[in-house]
Amino acid sequence: MNRTVTFVIGTTASGKTTFIKNHFSDNRNTVILNIYDYQQAAYKEAGFGKHIPFRQEFKCLYKANENLLVDIIKTLQEGKDVVVEQTLYKAKRRIAYIDAIRNAVENIYIEVYVMCPSDSAWNTYINERKLDSSIQQLKSIAKEIDFPNPSEGFDKIYEVIDGNIGLRMDAPKPEIVDAAHKELSEEAQQMKQEEDKEKQRLELLESMNSRRFWHYCEICGAKTFCTAQEAFEAGWDYPPRIGYFGLLGPRTCGKCTLNDTLFIKVHQQAIPIVIEKTLTEKELQTWRRIKNEPESLLEEEK
Repeated sequence: MNRTVTFVIGTTASGKTTFIKNHFSDNRNTVILNIYDYQQAAYKEAGFGKHIPFRQEFKCLYKANENLLVDIIKTLQEGKDVVVEQTLYKAKRRIAYIDAIRNAVENIYIEVYVMCPSDSAWNTYINERKLDSSIQQLKSIAKEIDFPNPSEGFDKIYEVIDGNIGLRMDAPKPEIVDAAHKELSEEAQQMKQEEDKEKQRLELLESMNSRRFWHYCEICGAKTFCTAQEAFEAGWDYPPRIGYFGLLGPRTCGKCTLNDTLFIKVHQQAIPIVIEKTLTEKELQTWRRIKNEPESLLEEEK
């Protein structure tokens, strides 16, 4: 018996959830999965709240897509159909999903519904959800969507305009498949390199708890080559025991106070940020050293 995967894609407030509820929620043999749930789980696992650095957000979204794909395949292998609420703006993302699904599950039928609401319907959805986004903003995002093509591996492609479903099978574009595979391969390689680099840095940071490294007092200029524990026992204000490598904080020996540190100077400003042009040469040397920690502490400064 063929299993079915149904993707429902579109921008924010384009009616995806309502469409799924109206057409698929009554089928007991159908599992509905929403990428939003996986994204929130990925953010939580990574320890992020509302403010997420761009590169970290990409990694979380990448992880969410991987986890969603795993659950799609698992559900299909259990003999159930799957409806997926997704964005999948780019052809390469859809191709990656379809390739993985067809490789893992035999006799699979894959269809996609693309939400293309009129301006009036879009405004209704925006108002219902009380979004700050304007219809112009959402329409500009919609223009970035690669409309699905049969060459991606879909059995059927539908366009949904205000609830009206129409079959739309554009002329095949087989060239997009090779291009997508190339981009996905390069992307996976880049992710692997970044993961290896991050792992090496975590190992370096961990080693700073036990290895000897240079400690510099930004006030009196004293320096010593010792472990974090030895520095702590001698009264130094220094990471990793006090503060964090790479973040502004006091870097002083056990004899100097914090009053004249760069940390205090910056936090006495109306806006506590480091503005390099306002720093003395000595302060600039301290700031550059802090920014490049812990690597800057492994070899003695000349």
